[in-house]
Amino acid sequence: MLDSQHFIFNISILLLAVGLIVHTIAEAWIPAYQKVKPDWQSVVFDRVLFLDNLPIFIFSIGVALAGWQWPIVGGLLPAIGLTHSLLDHLGLSWKNQKLRPGSWTGLLLLLPLSLGVYTLSYTYHILAFYEFLISGAVGLAISLWLLWMTVQQSPEHNS
Repeated sequence: MLDSQHFIFNISILLLAVGLIVHTIAEAWIPAYQKVKPDWQSVVFDRVLFLDNLPIFIFSIGVALAGWQWPIVGGLLPAIGLTHSLLDHLGLSWKNQKLRPGSWTGLLLLLPLSLGVYTLSYTYHILAFYEFLISGAVGLAISLWLLWMTVQQSPEHNS
């Protein structure tokens, strides 16, 4: 897996992992900052917020690195990036007629990066069709779980 095609795929997976981390920061930290302006230190050094999102950071980087050896694992990131952006951000924003936190990074960062990774994996035949289906199904399941968690935490659902 040291040829240039796999190298480009590996770098794209890593960029997608970083994009997912940036998206998570936009989704969690920016709304928290909006509530306590101008006290940015309380948000940046919020231990609970950091620990709550740390698993996503570790998962993103871990899956990207594992995807270098096993592309089926790396295929989870574009599946999550694509389905999470469409379901959680586009779908819920449309349903609630209000832009959700992280929607801009989801739609303008994760979505294009995910489509780019899928394009590379198709162009260079990195993912077999069954690997695409398996990683896509697992990524969709993760996105559905995230959607369910978001809906459970929404004020409209709790009223």
